[in-house]
Amino acid sequence: MQGFVSLDDIIRTSTRISFTENDLTVATSVLKAGREKGRDLVMGASGIAANGQEFLELASKGIVVFTSRHQLNASFLFTKNDAGRSLFGNQKAVYTAYVNSFDDDEWAVGSVFKMWTMAMTSIGNVYRGNGYR
Repeated sequence: MQGFVSLDDIIRTSTRISFTENDLTVATSVLKAGREKGRDLVMGASGIAANGQEFLELASKGIVVFTSRHQLNASFLFTKNDAGRSLFGNQKAVYTAYVNSFDDDEWAVGSVFKMWTMAMTSIGNVYRGNGYR
């Protein structure tokens, strides 16, 4: 299907770098804030990262995935991609978003974000767009 890529294609074609502990802290904060609003978003997805250990292993490879099983019936996958070095030699990154429905390996390519906080909070826009807080 045009416009969709498989997880294998994402892995094969992206130059990823590991998510940091700070990145995962941001993700946890966004998830907690979402739960306070009644959102069902959780870390992981069946068949990709079904438990905390698998989630962390995948994050070390530059991929994280989140799932909204009931409210949005969708999964959100983010890659942390190498964006070169800054003038002062610091690692730069961009975050590419992918979305899919369950039980398939067809990921629609979404936006590219320069900041991880913007990438994570973009999921809230999807909830609001579907009538949730």
